[in-house]
Amino acid sequence: MALRIALAGWYGSDNLGDEMILRCMAAALHDRGVEPIAVSVDPEGTAAVHGIDAVAHRSPLDSPSLRRSLGGANAMILSGGVVQSETSPWNMGFHMSRLRAFRRSGSAASDEGRRQVAAAAVGLGVGHVQGAVDRRMAVSELRRACRVVTRDAASARRLRDWGVPDVEVGADPVLTGSAALVQGRAASSGAPDSNTPRLADSCPETGDTVCVILRPPNRRGIRTAAAKTRTSWQPWTQQLAQSLDALAGSSGMEVRLLAFQPSQDTPMLEALQHQMRTEAEVVMPDIDSVLDEVARSRVVVTMRYHGAIAALLNDQPAVLLDYSPKMESLAQEGGGWASLVDLAPLDSQRFEPLTLIHAVDEAEGRSHRTAEAFGVLRDRLKVNDAALDDLLELIQ
Repeated sequence: MALRIALAGWYGSDNLGDEMILRCMAAALHDRGVEPIAVSVDPEGTAAVHGIDAVAHRSPLDSPSLRRSLGGANAMILSGGVVQSETSPWNMGFHMSRLRAFRRSGSAASDEGRRQVAAAAVGLGVGHVQGAVDRRMAVSELRRACRVVTRDAASARRLRDWGVPDVEVGADPVLTGSAALVQGRAASSGAPDSNTPRLADSCPETGDTVCVILRPPNRRGIRTAAAKTRTSWQPWTQQLAQSLDALAGSSGMEVRLLAFQPSQDTPMLEALQHQMRTEAEVVMPDIDSVLDEVARSRVVVTMRYHGAIAALLNDQPAVLLDYSPKMESLAQEGGGWASLVDLAPLDSQRFEPLTLIHAVDEAEGRSHRTAEAFGVLRDRLKVNDAALDDLLELIQ
């Protein structure tokens, strides 16, 4: 019987970045002859989209049920930017409870006296975590993992500072590339994947447009992320509209607004569309079309981390809007391939339209660095692969 490994992250929402992580991680396990099981907030939807088994987990209160569901899993892998409390104070309890549920499920590959369990973190993103309690929670669970691999050096540094030893720097799993995403698409449709072409082999024609990927700003508070983002973007709209109008006028490019998480991004993008004087198109891609949709533009302006990863995969210049530590890390890694724009002036109503124009000019001037940055970051996927192989060796 095939080994089964549970994949934990923020899966089952409509966030395309997280769904791309899941698809690439599932492809990596399939390549090793392992059955992936997704831990999802929407297991039926996840199974339908990805063609893999999925189990439900929506709250730390569901942990007893999750323990029972994981009875047939041989290991667990945690991925994505889940170690942070920037978006919600509940994040740490939610994600760490999954590792704890697996550890207590009875199927963890360790006896009671061993420190490590058959769990790993691969491509982990670590942001700001408020409070010592949440940091201790992360340290307690991650110290038990057999391997901890972050997607960037800054994430590794945070974990080491908190007290997690032996943290390695790998890469974001989506840098595996379009081949893994197409394989996942073929698996979910039941079609054979052995001769599936790479998306990059049939890249759509690039238009003279700018791809703009925005998200509502993070706001601390006890409400859910979805509730907080319904209005948090409103003070930004006029300034962003003026900046995009100025960019369109200066560059001659049309504006395409891509919703990477429609439930949260669409109200903001539609309001922005109505505020702009120049015409802008709102686009809602799915996981099968998102790389193609990003590739249709000459340059990418993004607040979403995986919007920047998509730019790297498509060899496009990018402007990263700095709302979270992960954006600065990605802009600087690989030789400073992308421009970085501070969004703090938006909150003080002092964001100058020229800022975005200069950043796009700078990004296009750095376009020769994109392929090199992709090569450097992709080479670090070897660390991810080694962690997966070590995990398999532990459970075989």
